[in-house]
Amino acid sequence: MLSVQEALDLDFAAASSSSGCVAPRDMGMGMDIITCGFTPWGPESCPTLEQVMATTTTPPPAPALTPEEEDDDDERLRRQRRKMSNRLSARRSRERKQQRLEELRGTAARLRAEKQELEARLQALARQDMATRCQNARLRAEAAALARRLREARRLLALRRALAAQRAARMPPMLWPQQAAAAGVAPLGLASLMT
Repeated sequence: MLSVQEALDLDFAAASSSSGCVAPRDMGMGMDIITCGFTPWGPESCPTLEQVMATTTTPPPAPALTPEEEDDDDERLRRQRRKMSNRLSARRSRERKQQRLEELRGTAARLRAEKQELEARLQALARQDMATRCQNARLRAEAAALARRLREARRLLALRRALAAQRAARMPPMLWPQQAAAAGVAPLGLASLMT
């Protein structure tokens, strides 16, 4: 007949290979017969739970890792941390790049709108400048025509004064208006000068 420890080992080996039960070494505790559901004994020779618990031993501690294995584990952990850090950094970099791209697109759209507005203002100012130049040219032409008429009117006025002075020297003062009308000389006035 098997000892309790051998039965437990057999029970454990069978349970871990067939039913997927976790090994006591992996679980870090003693074997529980009820959870695995396999007992190699018959109903009359089955030990009680107290007997099984009394005979079970604590699993042996996990074997210590050699310095090379510890270094490999540390290196593996460092690599995993570095990968995770690189992924996060790359994600942040992509997000910053996307945000910068959106800002640049917004700035470009705003500058395009501003450029169109400035072009429209420039065209309006160019039209206004052309209209002002045309108006200035027209006003200069009018001013030149008026200056010419003013010179002619002054010359005519001077001639009429000279003519009137000549006639006045020949006629007595009492007869001036009557004789001037009879002679066909129109009286001097501003309206006659402007025509």
